[in-house]
Amino acid sequence: MKSRWSKYIIYFSLLSLIVVLYKAEYLKIPHTYSPMLLIGSFFFLFVGFIINSISQKRLLVKSKFLINNHHALAMVGLNVFGKYIPGKVWMVMGKAVYLSENLNFPVASLSLLFLNAQIIGLWCGLILGILGLFLNNALHLLSWAGLIILIFFTVIMFSKTAHDTILNKVNKLLRKNLNLPLLSIHDTISLIPWFFGGWIFWGVGFFLLASSISNNSLPFSTIFCFPLAGTLGILFIFAPGGIGIREGIMIGYLSTLNITLPEAITISAASRLWFIIGEIFIFATGYIAHRRQSFSPVIHNKVNSE
Repeated sequence: MKSRWSKYIIYFSLLSLIVVLYKAEYLKIPHTYSPMLLIGSFFFLFVGFIINSISQKRLLVKSKFLINNHHALAMVGLNVFGKYIPGKVWMVMGKAVYLSENLNFPVASLSLLFLNAQIIGLWCGLILGILGLFLNNALHLLSWAGLIILIFFTVIMFSKTAHDTILNKVNKLLRKNLNLPLLSIHDTISLIPWFFGGWIFWGVGFFLLASSISNNSLPFSTIFCFPLAGTLGILFIFAPGGIGIREGIMIGYLSTLNITLPEAITISAASRLWFIIGEIFIFATGYIAHRRQSFSPVIHNKVNSE
């Protein structure tokens, strides 16, 4: 690889993943009642990762950073395990460093853009999770903290004042003069279906997974369990990859569907292994895309030079 720091980030994230999985003992395969549903769950899981890569590519392109599909798959895939590094800084920085080293894009501006992508993704996941709680008559489980987070993300996404305030604070911290234009409401709204799409495909995949290892019929609203648990798991910064947090939220959500505690625990634990297989898929896809992509300079409009 041509990359320098990004290569070490990738190695460290893989090591962190191994350590986390070893301590958590998540590598347990449950009994499967329907192999076809299980296969279908992986199809939706893998497509969800592809859509996630496309959504971040489209955000970059709208911000005048032109990348192709190979770049998108490589930047997302090779850094997918960065979330297992405590603090989760490399969920954002890893992709920025990767593109900076391979395409000479400004790393600081890219970091802000990927942070924006993270906020849009979390906003979409939280909306879907709230919809699931509504369908289950369980909105009372959504705390004031959850509502505050949703409002906060909404303001950041659509308010120029909030955008300028955050950018000024970042400039003071980095002692730079970054000029990152706020996406128009039209551009932001055009991106939202892609971010929703990734969560919905993952949610359908989770529903099929749960159905494949359950001997009972599960309601349609099971789809929204994964977006809610995944979003809140990411927000717990100091839990690597949301390990433990995501599973606990899933158990609580599934209990609102009258699923027994042992079965809810089995489904939540299986979902961790299931999703890690999806991460391995996008990592391998990203590696292949990186190897096949010629990283010649791409004509682009720089947001800022560093």
